[in-house]
Amino acid sequence: MSKRFEEKKEAFELLNKELSDLIPLDQRIQNRKAERKESGDAQTSTTPTPAKGIPKEWLEEQRALHEKYKLIERVYKFYRNIIQNMSSSIICMDMKGAITFVNVNAAKTLDYKIEELLGRNMIDIVAEPEKNGKIIDLMLIENKRFESKEVKLISKSGSVIPIGFSTTPLNEKTEQIGVIITFRDLTEMQLMRKQVERMDRLATMGELATGIAHEVRNPLGGIKAAAQVLEESFEENDRRLELVSRIVREIDRVNNLLMDFFKFAKPVKPARNYFNVETVIDSIYLLIATQLTNKQIIFREEFSDVVPQIYADQHQVEQVLMNIFLNAIQAMPEGGNLTVKTYTTTIGDLPHLHWSDDLFDKKLPFVAIEIADTGCGIPEESLEKIFNPFYTTKNEGMGLGLSICSRLIAENNGNIHVDSEVGAGSKFIVMLPTR
Repeated sequence: MSKRFEEKKEAFELLNKELSDLIPLDQRIQNRKAERKESGDAQTSTTPTPAKGIPKEWLEEQRALHEKYKLIERVYKFYRNIIQNMSSSIICMDMKGAITFVNVNAAKTLDYKIEELLGRNMIDIVAEPEKNGKIIDLMLIENKRFESKEVKLISKSGSVIPIGFSTTPLNEKTEQIGVIITFRDLTEMQLMRKQVERMDRLATMGELATGIAHEVRNPLGGIKAAAQVLEESFEENDRRLELVSRIVREIDRVNNLLMDFFKFAKPVKPARNYFNVETVIDSIYLLIATQLTNKQIIFREEFSDVVPQIYADQHQVEQVLMNIFLNAIQAMPEGGNLTVKTYTTTIGDLPHLHWSDDLFDKKLPFVAIEIADTGCGIPEESLEKIFNPFYTTKNEGMGLGLSICSRLIAENNGNIHVDSEVGAGSKFIVMLPTR
Protein backbone atom coordinates (compact mmCIF):
# COMPACT_ATOMS: atom_id res chain seq x y z
CA MET A 1 0.00 0.00 0.00
CA SER A 2 1.14 3.54 -0.72
CA LYS A 3 2.08 5.89 2.02
CA ARG A 4 -0.72 8.30 0.93
CA PHE A 5 -3.30 5.54 1.27
CA GLU A 6 -2.05 4.71 4.77
CA GLU A 7 -2.36 8.39 5.75
CA LYS A 8 -5.98 8.50 4.46
CA LYS A 9 -6.82 5.27 6.28
CA GLU A 10 -5.42 6.64 9.52
CA ALA A 11 -7.38 9.88 9.06
CA PHE A 12 -10.65 7.96 8.46
CA GLU A 13 -10.06 5.87 11.57
CA LEU A 14 -9.57 9.03 13.61
CA LEU A 15 -12.71 10.54 12.08
CA ASN A 16 -14.77 7.43 12.85
CA LYS A 17 -13.56 7.58 16.43
CA GLU A 18 -14.66 11.21 16.58
CA LEU A 19 -18.05 10.28 15.07
CA SER A 20 -18.55 7.54 17.63
CA ASP A 21 -17.90 10.14 20.31
CA LEU A 22 -20.42 12.53 18.76
CA ILE A 23 -23.39 10.23 18.10
CA PRO A 24 -24.08 8.67 21.55
CA LEU A 25 -24.18 12.07 23.19
CA ASP A 26 -26.73 11.53 25.95
CA GLN A 27 -24.49 9.70 28.40
CA ARG A 28 -21.46 11.76 27.45
CA ILE A 29 -23.32 15.02 28.07
CA GLN A 30 -24.54 13.76 31.43
CA ASN A 31 -21.01 12.71 32.41
CA ARG A 32 -19.58 16.07 31.38
CA LYS A 33 -22.29 17.92 33.30
CA ALA A 34 -21.52 15.87 36.39
CA GLU A 35 -17.79 16.54 36.03
CA ARG A 36 -18.35 20.27 35.58
CA LYS A 37 -20.74 20.36 38.51
CA GLU A 38 -18.12 18.76 40.73
CA SER A 39 -15.38 21.06 39.48
CA GLY A 40 -17.62 24.15 39.53
CA ASP A 41 -17.11 24.76 35.82
CA ALA A 42 -20.18 26.61 34.51
CA GLN A 43 -19.54 25.81 30.86
CA THR A 44 -21.90 23.23 29.33
CA SER A 45 -20.67 23.14 25.74
CA THR A 46 -20.80 19.68 24.17
CA THR A 47 -18.68 20.61 21.15
CA PRO A 48 -15.77 18.15 20.99
CA THR A 49 -12.22 19.40 20.71
CA PRO A 50 -10.54 18.61 17.42
CA ALA A 51 -8.79 15.25 17.31
CA LYS A 52 -5.17 15.50 16.36
CA GLY A 53 -4.47 14.61 12.76
CA ILE A 54 -8.04 15.11 11.39
CA PRO A 55 -8.44 17.80 8.73
CA LYS A 56 -10.23 20.87 10.11
CA GLU A 57 -12.78 21.02 7.26
CA TRP A 58 -13.86 17.43 7.99
CA LEU A 59 -14.54 18.27 11.61
CA GLU A 60 -16.47 21.41 10.64
CA GLU A 61 -18.60 19.36 8.25
CA GLN A 62 -19.23 16.79 10.97
CA ARG A 63 -20.25 19.48 13.45
CA ALA A 64 -22.63 20.94 10.86
CA LEU A 65 -24.19 17.51 10.33
CA HIS A 66 -24.51 17.09 14.05
CA GLU A 67 -26.29 20.45 14.39
CA LYS A 68 -28.69 19.45 11.60
CA TYR A 69 -29.37 16.18 13.40
CA LYS A 70 -30.18 18.05 16.61
CA LEU A 71 -32.43 20.45 14.67
CA ILE A 72 -34.31 17.54 13.06
CA GLU A 73 -34.70 15.94 16.48
CA ARG A 74 -36.06 19.18 17.96
CA VAL A 75 -38.53 19.59 15.07
CA TYR A 76 -39.63 15.96 15.45
CA LYS A 77 -40.20 16.37 19.19
CA PHE A 78 -42.01 19.68 18.60
CA TYR A 79 -44.48 18.22 16.11
CA ARG A 80 -44.90 15.05 18.16
CA ASN A 81 -45.76 17.13 21.23
CA ILE A 82 -48.32 19.08 19.19
CA ILE A 83 -49.97 15.88 17.93
CA GLN A 84 -49.85 14.16 21.32
CA ASN A 85 -51.40 17.12 23.12
CA MET A 86 -54.07 18.05 20.59
CA SER A 87 -57.63 18.25 21.90
CA SER A 88 -58.68 16.07 18.97
CA SER A 89 -58.17 12.32 19.18
CA ILE A 90 -55.94 10.74 16.52
CA ILE A 91 -55.42 7.10 15.61
CA CYS A 92 -53.36 5.87 12.65
CA MET A 93 -53.65 2.39 11.17
CA ASP A 94 -51.83 0.59 8.39
CA MET A 95 -53.50 -0.85 5.31
CA LYS A 96 -54.30 -4.05 7.20
CA GLY A 97 -56.16 -2.19 9.94
CA ALA A 98 -53.44 -2.52 12.59
CA ILE A 99 -53.12 0.52 14.87
CA THR A 100 -49.72 2.17 14.41
CA PHE A 101 -50.14 5.45 16.31
CA VAL A 102 -52.37 6.75 19.12
CA ASN A 103 -52.23 10.21 20.64
CA VAL A 104 -52.83 10.93 24.32
CA ASN A 105 -56.40 12.19 23.93
CA ALA A 106 -57.46 9.15 21.88
CA ALA A 107 -56.12 6.78 24.53
CA LYS A 108 -57.81 8.82 27.27
CA THR A 109 -61.15 8.82 25.44
CA LEU A 110 -61.04 5.03 25.12
CA ASP A 111 -59.64 4.57 28.66
CA TYR A 112 -56.57 2.68 27.39
CA LYS A 113 -52.85 3.17 27.75
CA ILE A 114 -51.23 4.03 24.41
CA GLU A 115 -49.15 0.85 24.37
CA GLU A 116 -52.30 -1.24 24.91
CA LEU A 117 -53.74 -0.03 21.61
CA LEU A 118 -50.63 -0.18 19.44
CA GLY A 119 -50.64 -3.26 17.22
CA ARG A 120 -54.30 -4.09 17.80
CA ASN A 121 -56.67 -4.22 14.86
CA MET A 122 -59.05 -1.30 14.60
CA ILE A 123 -61.99 -3.68 14.33
CA ASP A 124 -61.28 -4.80 17.93
CA ILE A 125 -62.42 -1.46 19.36
CA VAL A 126 -65.47 -0.94 17.12
CA ALA A 127 -68.85 -1.55 18.75
CA GLU A 128 -71.04 -4.16 17.06
CA PRO A 129 -68.30 -5.19 14.57
CA GLU A 130 -70.70 -7.31 12.53
CA LYS A 131 -72.75 -4.16 11.92
CA ASN A 132 -70.08 -1.44 11.91
CA GLY A 133 -67.08 -3.44 10.68
CA LYS A 134 -67.73 -2.41 7.09
CA ILE A 135 -66.83 1.16 7.95
CA ILE A 136 -63.24 0.02 8.67
CA ASP A 137 -63.08 -1.74 5.30
CA LEU A 138 -64.29 1.45 3.62
CA MET A 139 -61.62 3.49 5.43
CA LEU A 140 -58.93 1.24 3.95
CA ILE A 141 -60.00 1.82 0.35
CA GLU A 142 -57.11 3.61 -1.36
CA ASN A 143 -57.39 7.41 -1.26
CA LYS A 144 -60.81 7.16 0.42
CA ARG A 145 -61.74 10.09 2.65
CA PHE A 146 -64.55 10.47 5.17
CA GLU A 147 -65.87 13.76 6.53
CA SER A 148 -68.07 14.11 9.63
CA LYS A 149 -69.17 10.49 9.91
CA GLU A 150 -70.31 8.76 13.10
CA VAL A 151 -69.56 5.34 14.55
CA LYS A 152 -69.43 3.77 18.02
CA LEU A 153 -66.24 2.52 19.69
CA ILE A 154 -65.79 0.38 22.80
CA SER A 155 -63.69 1.60 25.72
CA LYS A 156 -61.49 -0.65 27.83
CA SER A 157 -64.28 -0.88 30.43
CA GLY A 158 -66.74 -2.02 27.76
CA SER A 159 -68.80 1.17 27.58
CA VAL A 160 -69.95 2.31 24.15
CA ILE A 161 -68.62 5.71 23.02
CA PRO A 162 -70.22 7.48 20.05
CA ILE A 163 -67.62 9.38 18.00
CA GLY A 164 -67.63 11.73 15.05
CA PHE A 165 -64.67 11.11 12.77
CA SER A 166 -62.88 12.13 9.59
CA THR A 167 -60.19 10.18 7.75
CA THR A 168 -57.21 11.14 5.60
CA PRO A 169 -54.91 8.80 3.62
CA LEU A 170 -51.42 8.45 5.12
CA ASN A 171 -48.95 8.50 2.24
CA GLU A 172 -45.23 7.86 1.96
CA LYS A 173 -44.10 9.48 -1.28
CA THR A 174 -46.66 8.20 -3.80
CA GLU A 175 -47.73 5.08 -1.89
CA GLN A 176 -50.54 4.98 0.67
CA ILE A 177 -49.29 3.21 3.80
CA GLY A 178 -52.23 3.79 6.11
CA VAL A 179 -55.10 5.97 7.29
CA ILE A 180 -55.23 8.87 9.75
CA ILE A 181 -58.45 8.90 11.81
CA THR A 182 -59.30 12.12 13.62
CA PHE A 183 -62.25 11.86 15.99
CA ARG A 184 -64.01 13.36 18.99
CA ASP A 185 -66.29 11.98 21.67
CA LEU A 186 -69.93 12.79 20.91
CA THR A 187 -71.32 11.64 24.26
CA GLU A 188 -71.85 15.14 25.63
CA MET A 189 -73.16 16.43 22.31
CA GLN A 190 -75.70 13.62 22.09
CA LEU A 191 -76.82 14.33 25.64
CA MET A 192 -77.25 17.99 24.73
CA ARG A 193 -79.13 16.99 21.59
CA LYS A 194 -81.50 14.86 23.66
CA GLN A 195 -81.96 17.72 26.12
CA VAL A 196 -82.81 20.14 23.30
CA GLU A 197 -85.29 17.66 21.84
CA ARG A 198 -86.74 17.13 25.30
CA MET A 199 -87.08 20.87 25.87
CA ASP A 200 -88.83 21.24 22.51
CA ARG A 201 -91.30 18.53 23.51
CA LEU A 202 -91.77 20.14 26.90
CA ALA A 203 -92.47 23.51 25.33
CA THR A 204 -95.10 21.99 23.04
CA MET A 205 -96.68 20.01 25.87
CA GLY A 206 -96.59 23.09 28.09
CA GLU A 207 -98.55 25.14 25.58
CA LEU A 208 -101.01 22.28 25.10
CA ALA A 209 -101.36 21.72 28.83
CA THR A 210 -102.04 25.39 29.48
CA GLY A 211 -104.81 25.53 26.90
CA ILE A 212 -106.45 22.31 28.10
CA ALA A 213 -106.13 23.27 31.76
CA HIS A 214 -107.89 26.59 31.25
CA GLU A 215 -110.69 24.99 29.24
CA VAL A 216 -111.23 22.25 31.83
CA ARG A 217 -110.76 24.35 34.95
CA ASN A 218 -113.31 27.01 34.08
CA PRO A 219 -116.39 24.72 34.34
CA LEU A 220 -114.97 22.85 37.35
CA GLY A 221 -115.83 25.69 39.69
CA GLY A 222 -119.46 25.63 38.59
CA ILE A 223 -119.68 21.83 38.86
CA LYS A 224 -118.22 21.87 42.37
CA ALA A 225 -120.54 24.66 43.50
CA ALA A 226 -123.59 22.76 42.20
CA ALA A 227 -122.44 19.56 43.91
CA GLN A 228 -121.95 21.37 47.21
CA VAL A 229 -125.50 22.79 46.98
CA LEU A 230 -126.82 19.26 46.45
CA GLU A 231 -124.67 18.04 49.33
CA GLU A 232 -126.29 20.53 51.70
CA SER A 233 -129.81 19.57 50.56
CA PHE A 234 -129.51 15.90 51.55
CA GLU A 235 -130.17 14.48 54.96
CA GLU A 236 -127.18 13.15 56.89
CA ASN A 237 -128.21 9.51 56.44
CA ASP A 238 -129.11 9.88 52.74
CA ARG A 239 -127.13 7.40 50.60
CA ARG A 240 -126.88 10.01 47.83
CA LEU A 241 -124.81 12.23 50.12
CA GLU A 242 -121.76 9.96 49.74
CA LEU A 243 -122.08 10.06 45.94
CA VAL A 244 -122.16 13.86 45.91
CA SER A 245 -119.24 14.00 48.37
CA ARG A 246 -117.29 11.75 46.03
CA ILE A 247 -118.01 14.16 43.15
CA VAL A 248 -116.57 17.03 45.21
CA ARG A 249 -113.45 15.02 46.11
CA GLU A 250 -112.83 14.03 42.49
CA ILE A 251 -113.26 17.63 41.37
CA ASP A 252 -110.63 18.65 43.94
CA ARG A 253 -108.31 15.91 42.64
CA VAL A 254 -108.71 17.08 39.05
CA ASN A 255 -108.14 20.66 40.18
CA ASN A 256 -104.88 19.64 41.89
CA LEU A 257 -103.74 17.94 38.69
CA LEU A 258 -104.50 21.10 36.76
CA MET A 259 -102.48 23.10 39.28
CA ASP A 260 -99.55 20.78 38.49
CA PHE A 261 -100.08 21.53 34.82
CA PHE A 262 -99.88 25.27 35.51
CA LYS A 263 -96.72 24.87 37.57
CA PHE A 264 -95.16 22.83 34.79
CA ALA A 265 -96.26 25.10 31.95
CA LYS A 266 -95.55 28.42 33.68
CA PRO A 267 -93.04 27.98 36.49
CA VAL A 268 -92.57 30.90 38.83
CA LYS A 269 -89.24 32.70 38.53
CA PRO A 270 -87.08 31.88 41.58
CA ALA A 271 -86.90 34.49 44.35
CA ARG A 272 -83.40 33.64 45.55
CA ASN A 273 -82.06 34.37 49.00
CA TYR A 274 -79.63 32.84 51.50
CA PHE A 275 -80.97 30.26 53.94
CA ASN A 276 -79.93 27.19 55.93
CA VAL A 277 -81.08 24.02 54.18
CA GLU A 278 -80.88 21.98 57.40
CA THR A 279 -83.54 24.22 58.94
CA VAL A 280 -85.74 23.51 55.92
CA ILE A 281 -85.21 19.75 56.35
CA ASP A 282 -86.14 19.97 60.04
CA SER A 283 -89.37 21.81 59.20
CA ILE A 284 -90.27 19.18 56.58
CA TYR A 285 -89.63 16.43 59.13
CA LEU A 286 -92.29 17.93 61.43
CA LEU A 287 -94.82 17.66 58.58
CA ILE A 288 -94.04 14.03 57.73
CA ALA A 289 -93.32 12.72 61.25
CA THR A 290 -96.78 11.15 61.63
CA GLN A 291 -96.47 9.30 58.31
CA LEU A 292 -93.01 8.05 59.28
CA THR A 293 -94.34 6.69 62.56
CA ASN A 294 -97.37 5.05 60.95
CA LYS A 295 -95.19 3.36 58.31
CA GLN A 296 -92.53 2.36 60.87
CA ILE A 297 -89.84 4.27 58.99
CA ILE A 298 -86.68 5.24 60.86
CA PHE A 299 -85.57 8.79 59.99
CA ARG A 300 -81.87 9.69 60.26
CA GLU A 301 -80.13 13.03 59.81
CA GLU A 302 -76.40 13.10 59.05
CA PHE A 303 -75.50 16.75 58.70
CA SER A 304 -71.93 17.88 58.07
CA ASP A 305 -70.40 19.99 60.84
CA VAL A 306 -70.02 23.08 58.66
CA VAL A 307 -72.46 23.55 55.78
CA PRO A 308 -72.77 27.04 54.28
CA GLN A 309 -76.08 28.64 53.46
CA ILE A 310 -77.43 28.00 49.99
CA TYR A 311 -78.56 30.68 47.56
CA ALA A 312 -81.90 29.64 46.06
CA ASP A 313 -85.66 30.07 46.29
CA GLN A 314 -86.48 28.61 49.72
CA HIS A 315 -90.13 27.84 48.89
CA GLN A 316 -89.14 25.97 45.72
CA VAL A 317 -86.45 23.99 47.54
CA GLU A 318 -88.99 23.03 50.22
CA GLN A 319 -91.37 21.87 47.48
CA VAL A 320 -88.68 19.70 45.85
CA LEU A 321 -87.45 18.12 49.09
CA MET A 322 -90.99 17.45 50.29
CA ASN A 323 -91.78 15.68 47.00
CA ILE A 324 -88.69 13.47 47.32
CA PHE A 325 -89.46 12.65 50.98
CA LEU A 326 -93.06 11.69 50.17
CA ASN A 327 -91.91 9.50 47.27
CA ALA A 328 -89.48 7.76 49.62
CA ILE A 329 -92.23 7.12 52.17
CA GLN A 330 -94.48 5.66 49.46
CA ALA A 331 -91.62 3.37 48.36
CA MET A 332 -91.45 1.81 51.88
CA PRO A 333 -94.99 0.59 52.70
CA GLU A 334 -93.53 -2.06 55.04
CA GLY A 335 -91.16 0.34 56.80
CA GLY A 336 -87.44 0.93 56.40
CA ASN A 337 -84.78 3.63 56.76
CA LEU A 338 -84.90 7.17 55.42
CA THR A 339 -81.56 8.98 55.68
CA VAL A 340 -80.77 12.56 54.74
CA LYS A 341 -77.20 13.88 54.53
CA THR A 342 -75.81 17.33 53.83
CA TYR A 343 -72.25 18.26 52.92
CA THR A 344 -70.23 20.74 50.91
CA THR A 345 -68.89 19.69 47.53
CA THR A 346 -67.89 21.02 44.11
CA ILE A 347 -68.93 20.27 40.55
CA GLY A 348 -65.72 18.33 39.95
CA ASP A 349 -66.50 15.94 42.82
CA LEU A 350 -69.47 14.54 40.91
CA PRO A 351 -68.29 14.22 37.27
CA HIS A 352 -71.21 11.98 36.29
CA LEU A 353 -73.57 14.93 36.67
CA HIS A 354 -74.03 17.15 33.62
CA TRP A 355 -73.67 20.88 34.06
CA SER A 356 -73.86 23.84 31.76
CA ASP A 357 -70.49 25.33 30.75
CA ASP A 358 -71.12 28.64 32.52
CA LEU A 359 -71.55 26.89 35.87
CA PHE A 360 -68.48 24.72 35.34
CA ASP A 361 -66.32 27.73 34.51
CA LYS A 362 -67.36 29.46 37.72
CA LYS A 363 -66.27 26.45 39.82
CA LEU A 364 -68.98 27.20 42.34
CA PRO A 365 -69.03 25.45 45.72
CA PHE A 366 -72.27 23.56 46.28
CA VAL A 367 -74.27 22.09 49.13
CA ALA A 368 -75.32 18.50 48.43
CA ILE A 369 -78.48 17.04 49.98
CA GLU A 370 -78.63 13.23 49.78
CA ILE A 371 -81.97 11.55 50.49
CA ALA A 372 -81.68 7.75 50.61
CA ASP A 373 -84.39 5.17 51.27
CA THR A 374 -84.41 1.39 51.59
CA GLY A 375 -87.55 0.96 49.53
CA CYS A 376 -88.45 -0.98 46.42
CA GLY A 377 -86.03 0.90 44.14
CA ILE A 378 -86.48 2.08 40.56
CA PRO A 379 -85.95 -0.23 37.55
CA GLU A 380 -82.92 0.67 35.44
CA GLU A 381 -85.05 1.26 32.34
CA SER A 382 -87.04 3.89 34.26
CA LEU A 383 -84.12 5.86 35.72
CA GLU A 384 -83.56 7.97 32.60
CA LYS A 385 -87.28 8.72 32.31
CA ILE A 386 -88.35 9.61 35.83
CA PHE A 387 -87.69 13.33 35.29
CA ASN A 388 -89.71 13.35 32.06
CA PRO A 389 -93.18 14.91 32.28
CA PHE A 390 -96.15 12.53 32.37
CA TYR A 391 -93.91 9.55 33.15
CA THR A 392 -94.95 7.66 36.27
CA THR A 393 -94.80 4.14 37.68
CA LYS A 394 -97.58 4.89 40.19
CA ASN A 395 -101.25 4.12 39.85
CA GLU A 396 -102.16 7.68 40.79
CA GLY A 397 -101.00 11.07 39.57
CA MET A 398 -99.91 12.35 36.18
CA GLY A 399 -96.14 12.02 36.53
CA LEU A 400 -95.37 15.72 36.84
CA GLY A 401 -93.90 15.74 40.36
CA LEU A 402 -90.26 14.90 39.61
CA SER A 403 -90.40 16.75 36.30
CA ILE A 404 -91.35 19.92 38.16
CA CYS A 405 -88.65 19.19 40.77
CA SER A 406 -86.02 18.87 38.05
CA ARG A 407 -87.07 22.16 36.47
CA LEU A 408 -87.16 24.03 39.79
CA ILE A 409 -83.67 22.85 40.74
CA ALA A 410 -82.31 23.73 37.28
CA GLU A 411 -83.79 27.24 37.51
CA ASN A 412 -81.96 27.67 40.81
CA ASN A 413 -78.65 26.76 39.09
CA GLY A 414 -78.58 23.37 40.78
CA ASN A 415 -78.68 19.74 39.78
CA ILE A 416 -80.67 16.66 40.74
CA HIS A 417 -79.53 13.08 40.24
CA VAL A 418 -80.78 9.65 41.27
CA ASP A 419 -79.10 6.28 41.84
CA SER A 420 -81.28 3.27 42.46
CA GLU A 421 -81.27 -0.50 42.68
CA VAL A 422 -84.41 -2.61 42.61
CA GLY A 423 -84.97 -4.17 46.02
CA ALA A 424 -82.27 -2.06 47.70
CA GLY A 425 -83.65 1.48 47.51
CA SER A 426 -83.01 4.86 45.90
CA LYS A 427 -80.74 7.82 46.59
CA PHE A 428 -81.53 11.31 45.32
CA ILE A 429 -78.74 13.91 45.28
CA VAL A 430 -79.80 17.55 45.11
CA MET A 431 -76.99 20.07 44.63
CA LEU A 432 -77.59 23.78 45.18
CA PRO A 433 -75.19 26.74 44.89
CA THR A 434 -73.88 28.72 47.83
CA ARG A 435 -73.78 31.97 45.89
